[in-house]
Amino acid sequence: MKIGDLVKAETISEGSVNRRVVEIKGDTVYICTEGEWLSAKTEHREPICVGFNKRYIHPVTADLRVTPLHGSVSNA
Repeated sequence: MKIGDLVKAETISEGSVNRRVVEIKGDTVYICTEGEWLSAKTEHREPICVGFNKRYIHPVTADLRVTPLHGSVSNA
C-alpha cells in the first residue's frame, strides 16, 4: 500500500467505502474521498483526510472501479 492507492475502508456509518491513501504513519492510514483527492490535486494542496487503523483498510481488487464524480456508471 502506498500514497495514492485506492483502498476499501471498513466504516461503522457507511460500511465498506473506497478511498485514496494520503499518508501512512505506523498503524494509521490516512485516507480521503476520490473527490477530495482530485480537488486537492487541482488546487495544489494537501487533501483533507481522516486516519484509520490499518486493520480496517484493505486493497481494492482489480475488478472494482471508482464511480465517476458526476454519478454516471461506465459500461466498460
